[in-house]
Amino acid sequence: MNSRDSGLGQLPTASTLTSPPVNPVEHGLALFTAVTPDYRRAVGWFRAAAESNDGDGLAMLGLCQLEGLGMPADPVQARVLLERAAARGSAIGRFQFGRVLMTGRGGPADESRGLSAYIAAAAAGHGEATFNLANCLYAGVGCLPDRLAAKALYLRSRTLGCTLRPQGVLVHKRELKAVRTLALRFADANRLIFLIQERQQELALVQAITQPKPRPAASPTKPQAWRFAASVVAAMAGTLGGYLRPPSRDAGPTTLTF
Repeated sequence: MNSRDSGLGQLPTASTLTSPPVNPVEHGLALFTAVTPDYRRAVGWFRAAAESNDGDGLAMLGLCQLEGLGMPADPVQARVLLERAAARGSAIGRFQFGRVLMTGRGGPADESRGLSAYIAAAAAGHGEATFNLANCLYAGVGCLPDRLAAKALYLRSRTLGCTLRPQGVLVHKRELKAVRTLALRFADANRLIFLIQERQQELALVQAITQPKPRPAASPTKPQAWRFAASVVAAMAGTLGGYLRPPSRDAGPTTLTF
């Protein structure tokens, strides 16, 4: 009895059984990054992946729609796709969503959320997101300036394959050991998020202590209160070290406390 008589239909061939499943994102990326890109065909593959709610597929389709590659540009709809991709945990989606939040494309700018998106993408090992996060920390975009962390993240981005290079950023000899150590700590996704948050809290505390406050109107004050305040500041100075000194041109924390 042959396969037709059995009612089972044609049996699969050996090559069918052993061939790997098609990955639409990989096919799309191959077309997208080719020497001569074929964005229109790439969009077709990304759309197929997005229809199955694939995070990277949503991200790449959103990027194409954002930039008008292989399809009409629509920043508003692209932003929706990139937010969905970020929510799905796509590092590409988080990076690109961070970009639109920072630049205000397709909706209002939100530097704080953009920074959070960069941090999440950097924690997932995205090189360009790590570089952009370093830019934000260096300039204080969406955060307080933290140039030591920025320099460590620039170094970290290079190990992740990012070819971008910061302009005019120097690592001083006194910072070199701390920058290298911090870059290694940033390789741990959980520690990267923790360190950035903790350093921002520490910087905010330093800023609150050192920021000049207007003097109140003269009034009788007990000497004990002044001595208590002075002792608190002295204790903080012992904890925070050089942070209470006048800031240098290359401002930001230059020690490791975690």
